[in-house]
Amino acid sequence: MPRHPDRLIERLAQPEAARLIGASGTAVVFAGSVEQHGGHLPLGTDAFAAQSIAERAAARLDTVAVSLGLVGVAHYHLDWPGTLTLSPATLIAVFNEVCGGLARAGARRILSVNWHEGNSATLRLAADEAQGRHGVQVVMAEAHVITHTRFPDEMEFTHAGSMETAAVLAFDPALVRLEKATPASDRAAGEAAHALFRRPDVYPVMRDFHHVAETGWYGRPELATPERAEEIAEAVAGHVVRQAREIWAALPVKENQ
Repeated sequence: MPRHPDRLIERLAQPEAARLIGASGTAVVFAGSVEQHGGHLPLGTDAFAAQSIAERAAARLDTVAVSLGLVGVAHYHLDWPGTLTLSPATLIAVFNEVCGGLARAGARRILSVNWHEGNSATLRLAADEAQGRHGVQVVMAEAHVITHTRFPDEMEFTHAGSMETAAVLAFDPALVRLEKATPASDRAAGEAAHALFRRPDVYPVMRDFHHVAETGWYGRPELATPERAEEIAEAVAGHVVRQAREIWAALPVKENQ
């Protein structure tokens, strides 16, 4: 199953969007970021990666995919001009307003697809607020984490390396320009530093991505290929939908929720 841009709500006429949301009781929302990814990947890498997975998930769920906007919480990349960021409060507000509209259209279940670590904490707070305000049940899918976890030998958990290059290839191969790559930072040093911020128990909070990669990125983008990128995107979308359905079966939405 390839990408499905026809599932994007803005591309649909109102009656069709209403039908899909009402019949499924479900909607997919997605979030990414506009931040530096070296010279070989676009600033919108995380936004495009999230959209790619969300479109595929929405097609499997026979519903719509709704963007929360291109920009996420990415203040720690601001030293690289072109990076944009929202405050956490802004992203929380956008998430809630979008979920409110989807709830009024009949969505009781919201699948949130994210591809940006800087959004994760904020989206979790946003989801909790949306559940209280709008009576929806939100399931969170961290698509970047899933991609690395399912394909750890191929999809390195770096910044602008093979995993994110593959994600852009699955969205639009023309956006990947390996010949334009700026100098990479040391991969081993980047992985060691990034691991500190990803610890689950005792960890620092990211304020400046220079602590991970002095040049802004590290990894091996040359390992990604369009064919494999498509296979991986399909596998990730399938995993997201299967897991979401398992959760919805185990935790059905209450009528008065």
